[in-house]
Amino acid sequence: MFSKTVRRNTYFKLLSQLCCGIASLALLLPLTHAQTLTSNDTGTHDGYYYSFWKDTGDASFGLLEGGRYTSEWNSSTNNWVGGKGWNPGGAKTVQYEGYYGVDSSQNSYLALYGWTRNPLIEYYIIESYGSYNPSSCSGGTNYGSFQSDGATYNVRRCQRVQQPSIEGTQTFYQYFSVRSPKKGFGNISGTINVGNHFDYWASQGLNLGSFDYMVLATEGYQSTGSSDISVWEGSSSSSGGSSSSSSSSSSSGGSSGNITVRARGTNGEEIINLIVGGATVNTWTLSTSDQNYVYSGGASGDVEVEFTNDGTDRDVILDYVIVNGETRQAEEMEYNTATYGNGECGGGEFSETMHCSGVIGFGHTDDCFSGNCSGGSSSSSSASSSSSSSSSSSSSSSSSSSSSSSSSSSSGGGSAGACTCNWWGSSYPVCENTSGWGWENNQSCIGESTCNSQQGGNGGVVCN
Repeated sequence: MFSKTVRRNTYFKLLSQLCCGIASLALLLPLTHAQTLTSNDTGTHDGYYYSFWKDTGDASFGLLEGGRYTSEWNSSTNNWVGGKGWNPGGAKTVQYEGYYGVDSSQNSYLALYGWTRNPLIEYYIIESYGSYNPSSCSGGTNYGSFQSDGATYNVRRCQRVQQPSIEGTQTFYQYFSVRSPKKGFGNISGTINVGNHFDYWASQGLNLGSFDYMVLATEGYQSTGSSDISVWEGSSSSSGGSSSSSSSSSSSGGSSGNITVRARGTNGEEIINLIVGGATVNTWTLSTSDQNYVYSGGASGDVEVEFTNDGTDRDVILDYVIVNGETRQAEEMEYNTATYGNGECGGGEFSETMHCSGVIGFGHTDDCFSGNCSGGSSSSSSASSSSSSSSSSSSSSSSSSSSSSSSSSSSGGGSAGACTCNWWGSSYPVCENTSGWGWENNQSCIGESTCNSQQGGNGGVVCN
């Protein structure tokens, strides 16, 4: 009897320990399991809606924690698109970061992508693209441009005739907002205030219906690449560091992690703010001689310099900003609301003179315009960082397809005759009417003076 009791007590003790061990192991396991999709699918994963579609080939789509996903594809896939986001979509502030593993030779893009019903609309906010601008559709209509999140977005409407959609084969419009300068390749991050796009579209008569899904998508067309992207909803004004005020200046240059603003005022009373990621991180009162004003707080995001107190005899001469280890000249920046031109404040661009209260945008802290930076948009050997975040797609006869179709259209040729710009090893059209980065013939281009300004003999205008 005693020996049976001992054996029985020992049995229950071992069983109890086994159960506790299993329970402890369960607590250590993630609640959401990673999945890899190789067939078309939609659904919800760890609180985010996802969509993955391809017509052929070996493209794969990985579902990871939260709003993170991965993708990998090669030329065996004709056309594919996938991303994570929300269903329904709407006027959200969308933030993203990760790795976009393509280069300027690959037909791919990274965009906020969605649909509405009644009317049936397919829409794109394109942050970066490779060899082909997806909005370069034949027979499309341009609807001007507007400024948001430190960049200029060019708007175009295209039409798809009897093509696949979320409602089967239909005829419908596509709306495009294309970022200029576009984001680079490799490490990438950004903020999209989606409501700004919806509002501008509506002001041009480009109306939306009731929202269906909206995802931060990667797409590839007859190309090779990969991505690892995380997306989430942010606040309407993303924090980029604590706000501070200072009038101190420094003669030191920029270093990795610092942001240096070189500027002067015409009478010494001008006040400028440095805005990073939507938040003011430093304030300076300028002198009448060129000075370097250095911020070292480590904030990240879109960089803007704001002139705040325009008045009689007060102007700011903003020479350049050093960020991510490279010098970005004010006269090469398209996003400008402070230069007087065409009879109004904000009517000018590509200028170092700030006549009015307003801002000049200098891209993201992670961008690399020159291809030679101390950090930021790095890349692997298959995704060269020599393509800048403001560099534009070279004119290409590559065909493109919407995310739900494999029909193609071709992009136009370059401007300025037979001349092209060799921009750090990549070829781009030369602008006919713009000295800096521009938008002509439905594509981005580089002005002759900007192209020839590259240091170290790394490129310039080349004519046949």
